[in-house]
Amino acid sequence: MNCTNWTGPIGDMKCDLLAVAVRGEEEWHGVLNSLDSALGGLLATSASEEGFKGKSDTEVVIHTHGKIGATRIALLGVGDDVSAAGMRNYGAHTAKLAKKMKLKHIGLVAPTAGSGTTALSTRFAVEGVVLGAYEFDRHKTLDRVEWALESFQYAFVADDAVQSNTGEDLDAAAELGARVAEGICLARDLVNEGPNKMSPIELADAAELIAKEEGLECTIFGLKEIRERNMQLIQAVNAGSDIEPRLIHLVYKPEGNTEGLPVIGFVGKGLTFDAGGYNLKPTGAIDDMKLDMAGSAAVLGAMKAIQAVKPNVVVHAIVPSTENLVNGKAYKLGDVYTAQNGKTVEIRNTDAEGRLILADALCYANEQGVEEMFSLATLTGACVVALGPYTCGIFGSEKDMIDDVLSVGEDIGEDMWHLPMNPKLRKMLRSPVADMKNVGERWGGASTAALFLKEFVGETKWVHMDLAGPSFLDSPAEAHTPKGGTGYGVLTLLEYAKRKGEA
Repeated sequence: MNCTNWTGPIGDMKCDLLAVAVRGEEEWHGVLNSLDSALGGLLATSASEEGFKGKSDTEVVIHTHGKIGATRIALLGVGDDVSAAGMRNYGAHTAKLAKKMKLKHIGLVAPTAGSGTTALSTRFAVEGVVLGAYEFDRHKTLDRVEWALESFQYAFVADDAVQSNTGEDLDAAAELGARVAEGICLARDLVNEGPNKMSPIELADAAELIAKEEGLECTIFGLKEIRERNMQLIQAVNAGSDIEPRLIHLVYKPEGNTEGLPVIGFVGKGLTFDAGGYNLKPTGAIDDMKLDMAGSAAVLGAMKAIQAVKPNVVVHAIVPSTENLVNGKAYKLGDVYTAQNGKTVEIRNTDAEGRLILADALCYANEQGVEEMFSLATLTGACVVALGPYTCGIFGSEKDMIDDVLSVGEDIGEDMWHLPMNPKLRKMLRSPVADMKNVGERWGGASTAALFLKEFVGETKWVHMDLAGPSFLDSPAEAHTPKGGTGYGVLTLLEYAKRKGEA
């Protein structure tokens, strides 16, 4: 898709569909007035007849009959939301309209206020266009819509006119938005792919391809190497599967001397299918368990786009990957295994497997010398019960890191909420035969899962993101988030790394 900044008169822009953001019925800015004048008042008349008042997610579309460069104009309401997510939704709304009408050349006029600089608005709008055009349809042979955007032009309103000279590199901002959206779309593809086509082996292959395309270091461990490193928890979960596990390790380093730079770890749960083991999931709960690798998808999606962000930090991306199935060798309730750091775990629920493979991976991350690390996982249904399907639960060992992550989430447009790790709940994990159990009691399930992970973090600063809700949606909440895999977490990881490198 060709993406360019438009700096001329807005009426001269040639495209199939020109979208104009309207923040409210009182904001009929100069660009709209000039377009309405060129159309002989048709724009204002149509808006009035349709009762259009600029509310979010509303629209009016008219044909221009050759009176201006654009074939159609769409007035798209954004209400008061001109945040990062608001601009993404606006771009996505435009792309979805174009897709519905099979239009391949679009233009977009958006406000700058509220989402920061014009460059940031550019980035977020471009992200929205790419994300709004996303659809996982590679396996469809019937009813598949053959459509793709070929060109996208953007302009921004400032002082009742098109802002053409901002002193900012809008082309670079647009390129960044497109690359970040590409990483999110990759994460969506990984989650949406069927488990027969996205096993630990295929996930490792995808990671190797990312490393090759983006110039990253790549190490893939198979079962032999996992055994050699005494990662018994990964082996236990994998025992019920005929497909061997993988431990994926990608490394990003900025150009030049990296000595003294911050070192961050991204650790993502990669359960490519979770049947629950002998605690077998029932019908309904098992249906979409291909999603249980969304944490790993977010990590790999971030690494796909990290060269576009170029944070001045070293990043270790680590993904433990396996299936959790049932056969004669599958791990059982009452089994005791030793994690890589020497702590022993009694298995009391084979469907609490994600924390097990993450535990070994967190120990491995510590061996790499990371100073801060994230764990990302579709870890607990309890978190969805607490926060609903659109919000990620945040846990952590250090308040300053938690606050930084929450600030990033708010600015970048990923909903999250800090949940407690009350140490009083730690007693729920006590085992009479091992150092701990892998599951607590019914109450506070998301918190006890985080407390379990904390046992394998050591002294490293750490934040855990339980993204069981927002990583996979039964119905879209916003224009830029589709049904199915959403790619949640990619934006937060990239922005956190960027800010860490600037500190």
